[in-house]
Amino acid sequence: MSNNWQRYFDQKAQTYGASVKASDYFDDASFFMQRDNILRWLGELRGKEILDAGCGVGAFSEPLTGQNTVYGVDFSEKSLEFAAARGLKVIPGDLMTLPFTDNKFDVVLCIGVIQLIEQYKPVIAELARVTRPGGILLVQTLHKRSLQRKVLGLFEPKKFDRMYDMDELKQSFTDCGLEAMEFLKMYHPFKFVSQSGDVGAWSDIFCTSFAIKGRKKIG
Repeated sequence: MSNNWQRYFDQKAQTYGASVKASDYFDDASFFMQRDNILRWLGELRGKEILDAGCGVGAFSEPLTGQNTVYGVDFSEKSLEFAAARGLKVIPGDLMTLPFTDNKFDVVLCIGVIQLIEQYKPVIAELARVTRPGGILLVQTLHKRSLQRKVLGLFEPKKFDRMYDMDELKQSFTDCGLEAMEFLKMYHPFKFVSQSGDVGAWSDIFCTSFAIKGRKKIG
């Protein structure tokens, strides 16, 4: 990830502190809607080792810290100060070279990060590497085929380096040894979400962002 993004999020953390506004969502309501739906979809977790890769100020994974050990990695050291105060075990670092042994984590989360980078495949591979066999990898990002985003793109300058097709990430998960993929589709500014194991429905054009989760193969 570029130094420009690092400076950007350092400044956001400097300006907004631990507020979710430092996480660069459309607004606070959008952040909490996505967080609550994704954590509900993930299910109750107890006694797990969890990685929040690109954790920012730690607002997304904070609800998991009470019953689990949650690690946070981010390149914005200013953001990590606030993540540590939220209960995460923080480590500054690059998502392409995570400072962990293979198969360490029961759950790996990467929320709203890969749209900031061009070379996403090495990141997916690294996230899969540190996920234990039978463990879960969950990635959330922006939907490339969103009709809303196509329209907005006509009126505002490009902000993110990439957006993604669901099939594109599903293939990357498969290539990295994950299976049983499912999607959680979100339709901002509406608050409802849908769950599916498939992609390509006509309604997908209204999906503005999505999360994909898969389970790492055993053996």
